[in-house]
Amino acid sequence: MRRENRLLERDRELGFVQSALQQAMGGDGAVLAFEGAGGLGKTSLLQSLRVAAQTQGFTVLHARGSELERDFPWTVVRQLFERLLAADPTGTGDGAALTGPAALIRTLFDYDQDHHSGGLAALGDDELYATVHGLYWLCCNLSARQPLLLVVDDAQWADRFSLHFISYLINRLEGESVLVALAHCPAPSAHDAAQDLIMSARASPLATVARLAPLSEGAAREVLTTQLGTAPHDSVVHRCMEITEGNPLHLTELAKEMALRGLPPTASAVPRLRLLSPTSIAWDIRRSIGRLPEPAVALAQATAVLDTDAAPQHSADVAGLDESGADEAAKYLRDAGLLRSGTPYAFHSSVARHVVYADMTAQQRHQAHRRAAASLHAADADPAAVAEHVCRTGPGVPPWAVRVLRSASSQAVHTGQPVTAVRYLRRALAEPTPDPARAHLLAQLGSAELLARDRAAVGHLAEAIHHSRDREVIRAVRPELALALAADGRYPEAVDVARQSCGTDGPQDAVTTRARLIERVLTRMSRGGSRATPAYDLPPGAVRAHAAVEAWSRGLPVGRVARFAGAAVADGVRLPDQDVELPPVSLAAWMLAQCDDLPAAEQVLTRVARQASRHGRLLTATTAESMRARVLLDTGRLAEAETVARSVLRDHHATDLTPVGVPVAAAVLVHCLIETDRPAEAEELLKATGLDGTLPDAAPFVPLRLARGRLSIRLARDEDGLQELLACRALALAEGWLYPSATTEYLTDAARALAVTGSVRAARALVLEEVNRCRAFGAARPLAVALRTLASVTSDKGLARLEDADRLLEDVPDTLERARTLVELGSALRRAGHRTQARQPLTAGLELAHGIGAATVAAAARSELRLAGTRLSRVGDGLCTALTPAEERVAQKAAEGLSNKEISRELYVSVKTVEWHLGQVYAKLGIAKRSELPRVLALDGPPVRRSS
Repeated sequence: MRRENRLLERDRELGFVQSALQQAMGGDGAVLAFEGAGGLGKTSLLQSLRVAAQTQGFTVLHARGSELERDFPWTVVRQLFERLLAADPTGTGDGAALTGPAALIRTLFDYDQDHHSGGLAALGDDELYATVHGLYWLCCNLSARQPLLLVVDDAQWADRFSLHFISYLINRLEGESVLVALAHCPAPSAHDAAQDLIMSARASPLATVARLAPLSEGAAREVLTTQLGTAPHDSVVHRCMEITEGNPLHLTELAKEMALRGLPPTASAVPRLRLLSPTSIAWDIRRSIGRLPEPAVALAQATAVLDTDAAPQHSADVAGLDESGADEAAKYLRDAGLLRSGTPYAFHSSVARHVVYADMTAQQRHQAHRRAAASLHAADADPAAVAEHVCRTGPGVPPWAVRVLRSASSQAVHTGQPVTAVRYLRRALAEPTPDPARAHLLAQLGSAELLARDRAAVGHLAEAIHHSRDREVIRAVRPELALALAADGRYPEAVDVARQSCGTDGPQDAVTTRARLIERVLTRMSRGGSRATPAYDLPPGAVRAHAAVEAWSRGLPVGRVARFAGAAVADGVRLPDQDVELPPVSLAAWMLAQCDDLPAAEQVLTRVARQASRHGRLLTATTAESMRARVLLDTGRLAEAETVARSVLRDHHATDLTPVGVPVAAAVLVHCLIETDRPAEAEELLKATGLDGTLPDAAPFVPLRLARGRLSIRLARDEDGLQELLACRALALAEGWLYPSATTEYLTDAARALAVTGSVRAARALVLEEVNRCRAFGAARPLAVALRTLASVTSDKGLARLEDADRLLEDVPDTLERARTLVELGSALRRAGHRTQARQPLTAGLELAHGIGAATVAAAARSELRLAGTRLSRVGDGLCTALTPAEERVAQKAAEGLSNKEISRELYVSVKTVEWHLGQVYAKLGIAKRSELPRVLALDGPPVRRSS
């Protein structure tokens, strides 16, 4: 069972309670008034007061005002006294409460008297004075035997006769052992008797008035923790504060609603919090609205529909009110506690908005959104704001609405929100549109769907071409259709469509240039492309970039390829005027990476991604990011590579289109997971993204097929993995797709799998062929890996080849391959009997592997070091106990209180990745549980390094 919340941040008010009790006990009389909105804790404070008073020997009488009873006379007075007097109706018992002037009120509690049932409302001044004076003496008599506490909750709803008595009593408390405690909500702007009472109480020299404040975020966290049984994430606390404004009752009810719906207090729950409507709060809101006049209800509905755009003029338009009518309606809503003061109009809480909006009928919402769109459009509002309202209306909007939807769609694409753009355009397509305009709309929709990886792009782009009679429109749409077909795995069709817009004569405008760039890349990525590339005029940068690709595919040495690639980026990063997946500058950067110029490649790709994102070119940006992830992997920065790759794949689903960046990023992520000893997670990733089945025979999928083959081998499916590796290698060699760095990806695993399956001779032949190919090209990284692998499958010159491989990698920023080579070298030295000499490369390799989180290499190094006679510091440690950057990020988030799922969302990694990193952190820091992280991470200085 959940514990009830204690009174939080009410120490000042509780201090007032004790002071007032002491004052009354001393015979001085006291008045205590608690003021605040509903739910701030007034009733709880009064309950605390009653308990404390009873403990100290007070006679405690209490009553509560009611809106439905305020027109009945003496209702509060009767609640206060009738139970007490019912036990002694004659007043002759112990205490003689109704003796002396108090006898004036005997008939007030005699329900058999006819005039008391209805005639009291017409009491004259003298009779009213006699009654309140008798009630005053009743209090004096009661307090003569023990101190008296009168408690009136919700005093704003008290009847006016009872208010006369309370005011009369307050003015005569001096010298009496009586404490009057009131609680009330701030009065509306209209003048009424309750306000007179509060003013009278405030004016009394005996009065203490406490205005209750909302809770702080710290107290809100405690409320949520108490109700939910677990500490909430900071973002949950912040959003709950926004929704409830620190109101304790609302916080409690919201937490109960979260628990009822099984919503955990994690960062992932934040978007859903605004949709919750706690039942008790929703009922109060509906009751408040039900008492309002029709114009106020209409304005509330308009405000709910407009949300953040509820300026007075727009709200009046939607509600069907004139300016003065809207002002008057807003006053009613503010008096009811629904609207904040000021403009634009805004509800006090999102719960109120949600309740008002949900209670509207579908037809009411439809009409209100239509009027909202019209009002905002007339005021030249942001197209996206107008479009959101149009999307919530049915068919039959004016022509301007379609234009707004298309404009908002373009804006959404430019800001990287293609899914939103698709939603706007599909709404526009629901309107009847003549063929010429419909073709333009279909083309725009298909283009947005391509960016959103929606397979409907192919059909809509083809339909746009079919409906159009404008040759220029058709010429512009065909390259888009070619990209969509390629992303759908239909590369031969994509090449045919792209060529139809290339042309060999006429002006070379932006459309022609884009078509030719797309055609050239698609042709090169398709089977037979190296033998069927037409000659087109291309910009100089494109000519140089494609020359670098051609030089590499023809087997020219690394120097020639690097010169062409360097020349292509010599004038800086220049992107085509329109979006393409692989602009020349990205191709050039890729070739620089193959030539071992990894820093230059990373710099270029980073600039391409930023510039493309800034200009809304999502295809260019996505592909550049995936290639940058590959470069990060090649430099051994596994955590960074994993983060970037996951960002590319974040919204990819099995049914989506697969543009070039997706298989490249997926390959990088699989390699990262293999290196960090998470092969099962890699397999799950491939299934979730639909990349575990048959893949197209196209160049972008070569890296992924190599990664899948390697993964199968690591999962002990040697024959399956070997078959995929060798089949992919044969295809890539035949088509000129086997890029140099592919050697680093597949050769070691392929050779070992061949040896394991009994084909040692085939393994040697494969490795020798690769060594010769790498020597011919001349890049250091692939040649070093080939030499290292050759040492593992041959018995002669093994140490010499490993030393050559190590020297080749000395000046190359590839930490992973250097670590792997050092460990292989140390292992070979150990096996040759040079145990002492083996420790130096093994130690260096371990430190490199540990620093980048390469768990498989680090584990091999530790095992070899033990065999070489090195005693490691403790279980789970290497020679270096410092956290890797990835482990440090995860540890810090965990120390801040985030759950594994929240950390995975913030860092764009899987939950299993978080779990793995935390396991490494616990072992390195020598702790056993999560709660120790804040203490350990707060210690000054880095973790200690120890070695034998």
